[in-house]
Amino acid sequence: MSQKIRWGIVSTGWMAQKFAEGLGALADAEIAAVSSRTKESADKFGDEFNVPRRYAGIEAIAADKDVDIIYIATPHPMHKNETISCLNAGKPVLCEKPLAMNSKEVREMIACAKKNKLFLMEAMWMYFFPALAKACELIVDGDIGEVRLVQSNICMRRALDARDRFFNPQLGGGALLDLGIYNIALAYKIFGKSPKKISSMAHIGESGVDEQSSTIFGYENGETAILTCSLRTGAINDAFIYGTEGHIKIPSMFWNPDKIILKTSENEEKEFAYKRLGNGWSFEAAEVMNCLREGKTECPIMPLKTSAAIMKTMDKIRKQWKLVYPMER
Repeated sequence: MSQKIRWGIVSTGWMAQKFAEGLGALADAEIAAVSSRTKESADKFGDEFNVPRRYAGIEAIAADKDVDIIYIATPHPMHKNETISCLNAGKPVLCEKPLAMNSKEVREMIACAKKNKLFLMEAMWMYFFPALAKACELIVDGDIGEVRLVQSNICMRRALDARDRFFNPQLGGGALLDLGIYNIALAYKIFGKSPKKISSMAHIGESGVDEQSSTIFGYENGETAILTCSLRTGAINDAFIYGTEGHIKIPSMFWNPDKIILKTSENEEKEFAYKRLGNGWSFEAAEVMNCLREGKTECPIMPLKTSAAIMKTMDKIRKQWKLVYPMER
């Protein structure tokens, strides 16, 4: 592998642009190629980020010998086929969350990565922020005692627009897969396991997707998680981790935190703040590149078993709502 890690980016949308900006903060990264549905779109993205090679479709970028790893940021229903195409062409893959539409697709993707002995990771950028790592460290050290409750909101007010991917069932729209996945990933990170019981309700709007939902998780020893996500209602998007001896607050957009606040039972409050690397996506990209240089096929911070567990939980939630996407029928 070359001194610099040479990235290929599939998609030219908002997420791909943010990731490209994040790579720009890393001296050992470069964007070698970009692919989109049209060459025109790839050229526009290439001009903006100084990308030398631009392609239409997945096959050409997957075959590019000067690409070390491919980042996929297309809509969810495309993730499985594009990831498998890249893996079968010998390319490691970082695929945006959710990794796929359902557990069946995730199993196929993981099997393909293992068959080809190649790196695959779901891009759960939240897991790579130092602030969240510090929260986990405080929990392990017993600073808040035994963790009993996780509460988190990820709620945003978007205008209802049938052209918006978030409201389009054909593109895997809905609050759960795009936003609520962060709630579930946080609970999984803190408790280190999937819930034993799930109780959930959602509003399925005229769009045909879940526009708002609330979910309660129950665990073996009585721990709980209370999670809310929405596309149609704004909220204070904090997260709280409550223990028997205190709590940790992750304020303001907990899914990309720059600080946490520890409050102990002695009523002492301490803030831990961290400087952001690039735009935040840089943390994730840097760790992926470390994994590649070390010859790893999975990232220990975001292993494939975690992606599989999170997806299985989302499948169970959607089953309670009777929400089935058109491509799943």
